[in-house]
Amino acid sequence: MKDLILKITSNKWNYYLSLVSDFLTAMVFLGLSIRYSTDLWSSISLFVVGAIFFTFLEYAVHAWLFHKDHPLKVFIEGHAHHHQNPFSYDAMPFFMSAVIATFFAWLFHFFMPIGDAFAIVGGLTLGYFNYGIMHHIMHRREFSSNYWKYMQEFHFVHHKKPLLNHGVTTDIWDRVFGTYYQWNEEDLKGMEKLKRIKKK
Repeated sequence: MKDLILKITSNKWNYYLSLVSDFLTAMVFLGLSIRYSTDLWSSISLFVVGAIFFTFLEYAVHAWLFHKDHPLKVFIEGHAHHHQNPFSYDAMPFFMSAVIATFFAWLFHFFMPIGDAFAIVGGLTLGYFNYGIMHHIMHRREFSSNYWKYMQEFHFVHHKKPLLNHGVTTDIWDRVFGTYYQWNEEDLKGMEKLKRIKKK
C-alpha cells in the first residue's frame, strides 16, 4: 500500500493536476463563501486570513511531519524522495486538496457560519497552492529580485541542512521557532545542482 501511495504521489501528471486542482478548489471555496455570506468584505478578509495562516501550517508540516521521527513513516519517506531528487514530481494525489478542504469546511460549519467556513478553508487552500507553485519555480528559475533570490537561497540551504530553514514562502516561522539559519557563501556552493534551468 505504501509503495502504491509513493508511486501516485511522485507521478508527473498528478503533480501538475495537483497545482491546477489546488487553485480551482481555492476559487470555488471563495465563490461559495461569497454566495453564502451576508458580508462580502468579511468573506474576503477571512479568505486572506486563511491564506496567511497557511504559512504557519506550511512550516509545521514541513518541520514536524516531514523532518521529525514519528510512526507515520510514509510522510518522512515521501519527503526524503524530494531531498534525494529535487526535480522529482512529488505531490499529494490531485483530488486530496478538494477532499480535505470539504472535510474542514464541514467541520468548521459547526462552530461558525458556513460562509465564514468556506472563506477560511478557501484561503488555506490558496496558501497551499501558493506554497506549491513557489516551491516548483524555485527549483526551475533564476531570480534577480531580492525577495525571490533570498527565499530561493533560504530554501536551498534547507536542502543542505534539513533541520533548518523549513519555510518556503516566508522565513517568519523559522525565526519564531528557532530554526532560522543565516547562510554564507560557503553554504551556497553547489546550489546550481538544485536548479533545473533550460538552456536558451
